[in-house]
Amino acid sequence: MIKVDTIREDIHKLLPEIRSYLESNPKILFAYLFGSLAQRKQTPLSDVDIAVYLSDTSSLPEDKLEIVGHFINILETDEIDLVILNTAPLPLAARIIENKIILADKQPFLRHNFESLTLRKYFDFSIKEWEILKRRYLIGR
Repeated sequence: MIKVDTIREDIHKLLPEIRSYLESNPKILFAYLFGSLAQRKQTPLSDVDIAVYLSDTSSLPEDKLEIVGHFINILETDEIDLVILNTAPLPLAARIIENKIILADKQPFLRHNFESLTLRKYFDFSIKEWEILKRRYLIGR
C-alpha cells in the first residue's frame, strides 16, 4: 500500500493529551507506546503504535473503535495501530514489552505480572520453537 499522508513531525508533543485520555478511560488499565516512535526513529512511513490492556474485553470491537476514534481526534491522523494486549499474539506482546514507553499505568502490579508472565511464556516458546525448527532442518522436512 502506498502511504499518502504522514504523521506530524512533532507528534510527541501530543502524547500528554494521549496520556490524559488513557488515564481518564476506566477500561484502560495500562498502555504503551511502541514501534518507531517509542524508539525515536520516526520516518515518513511511520505510524503511531499504541498497545492497551483492558479491564474487560466483552465489548472489544466497540471499545477498540472508541479508543481509536479518540486517538484520531487527539493526534490528528488516522495512521494509528492499536493493539489490545489482552488478545495479542504472544510474539507480538513480547516485542511490544521489550520496546515500550509506558503511557498509562493504573495498576502497576498487574502490569508487572502481565509483562513477566508474557516474557516467560515467550522465552519458553522460543526455545521449543528453535528445537522444532532445528529438528526439522536436520531431518530434512
